[in-house]
Amino acid sequence: MELKTSDWMKDFLSEFVQIFVEGFGENLVGIYLHGSLAMESFNPVSSDVDLLVVVRDRLSWEEKSGLGQRLLQLSEQAPPNGLEMSILTLDSLTSFQYPTPYELHFSNGNKERFALGTIDLTSDQTDPDLAAHFVITKARGFCLYGEAIEAIFPDVPREYYLDSLAQDAEWSAQKIMQGVDHGECAVPVYGVLNFCRVLAFIEQDLITSKREGGQWGIKHLPSEYHPLIREALKEYAVSGTSRPVDCALLKAFAAYANGMIQQSRS
Repeated sequence: MELKTSDWMKDFLSEFVQIFVEGFGENLVGIYLHGSLAMESFNPVSSDVDLLVVVRDRLSWEEKSGLGQRLLQLSEQAPPNGLEMSILTLDSLTSFQYPTPYELHFSNGNKERFALGTIDLTSDQTDPDLAAHFVITKARGFCLYGEAIEAIFPDVPREYYLDSLAQDAEWSAQKIMQGVDHGECAVPVYGVLNFCRVLAFIEQDLITSKREGGQWGIKHLPSEYHPLIREALKEYAVSGTSRPVDCALLKAFAAYANGMIQQSRS
């Protein structure tokens, strides 16, 4: 299956691959695209570019530091929401554990620390989100370089995938509950569509993008929440096109969705 994206994005991904091929040589196992771009749901304004890099041996501080500088340069060419990338060793896949250890993470959330030289490159780190990334990569991802996805990515147990999704959904619910109780507010696109995506997995074991999750929600979730989901889908498709939503209804949806998600984990 061929990746469907713009020539500009193909050039961006090619440059990303070249950085690792030149910098890591035989230590590089493979480079893999997942997330909205892989699932044909990419919004150039609000989506990030999600990548996993697998290496054979652990990286030195010097390798991490040098790579961070290269990624800072490349990130200047990235979409507004940036590049989100994790490097992990082949052993962390073949001997899967949850949460999964990783060598380096780079995103809009920490690139300032890379620029300032304050990023921690010595401590061992783990990330529960990687379990979800592995599942999506195996189901919907693309190999940009190296070993085939099927050859190296593990079958993540359902409970770990669900826990990885649920933690993210719980964070979204807490943010929504901190908002105002009455009146209208902007629709939190990520939170609303992510709730739908998680519920689609809980009820039908579907691996979906946020857009696909929202479309599923319109068909399967209570109709009272459809106005929220429709506005989130509009905003996800074209930034700046959604109308404000009812704050009380938004909180009710967050409580409903998060309750269903937490119940599924018990």
